[in-house]
Amino acid sequence: MRKPILFISVFMASASLQMPLACSSPAGEEVSAEKILVEVGDSALTVREVVSRIPSGLSEQDSLDLFNSIVERWVRTMMLSDLASDNIADLEKIDRMAEDYRNNLIIERYLRSKQGEIPAVSEQSVKMYYAEHGSEMKLSAPIIKGIYIKVADSEERLGDIRKWMSSPTSSAIDNIEKYGLRQASQYEYFKDEWLDWADVAEQIPYRFYDADAFLGSARDFETSYGGSTYILHVFDYLPTGSVMPYEYASRCIADMMEREKKADYRIRLLTSLYSKSIEEGRLKPGLYDPVKRKMRQEVASDNENKNKKRT
Repeated sequence: MRKPILFISVFMASASLQMPLACSSPAGEEVSAEKILVEVGDSALTVREVVSRIPSGLSEQDSLDLFNSIVERWVRTMMLSDLASDNIADLEKIDRMAEDYRNNLIIERYLRSKQGEIPAVSEQSVKMYYAEHGSEMKLSAPIIKGIYIKVADSEERLGDIRKWMSSPTSSAIDNIEKYGLRQASQYEYFKDEWLDWADVAEQIPYRFYDADAFLGSARDFETSYGGSTYILHVFDYLPTGSVMPYEYASRCIADMMEREKKADYRIRLLTSLYSKSIEEGRLKPGLYDPVKRKMRQEVASDNENKNKKRT
């Protein structure tokens, strides 16, 4: 990888004239002092460390700017963390939180790498769940099927688009997609798919105070704002409290089943890892049984007997 040679050479030559010959690093090894840029406490930043982080292909000025930025960020981080560590009482708690966060990231990455082994949720299992529990699945907000478009107020065929949108027959939809989409900045056709009303409404700059009341009284809506016209036609809707149709509920059911599969798989994976680690001697249960995730039976019985004697 080619570095900005001229800049680095000049910098190191200049540094060698201004600094003593040598000093000790935190690890005790001898480090050429001419390569040290700055020190904070027992830590030192060297030219080599900074240069290794500068990508190739940069101009001399860009290299210099990045060099200074890296050094400044290092100084700021080291200085503030050093000062803060002397003035924060619960530093041990922060260290524990940082360690827990690191461990959780490692664990999550490992478990996620194993999730490819989880079988996909079958459509048959989704249908069976809906047949048994579908009547209990109620909408917490309305859902709709419709068509929506946003075009500029200056669109030459805006009048035609209004007519096609108010009566969206197959030929009208063909006309919209043939002529209306040339200037349209948004277009969505969802006659065969249930969508959450909120997802559609948030695209329109208009405050719908009562979604159920609006949908119960209107099938066509138009508003203008900021030089654009927003037109919506609703083919069908289901109000809040309705039983979810299978087409909509199936997505919710599949998501729920997938989460449950992942949770069950993780439990089985952890149980397998615990058992293997016990066999290898890496994990040694004491009063707690990590495989069964509870206190060992003899301990629980002993505690129960002690409680009986006290009473």
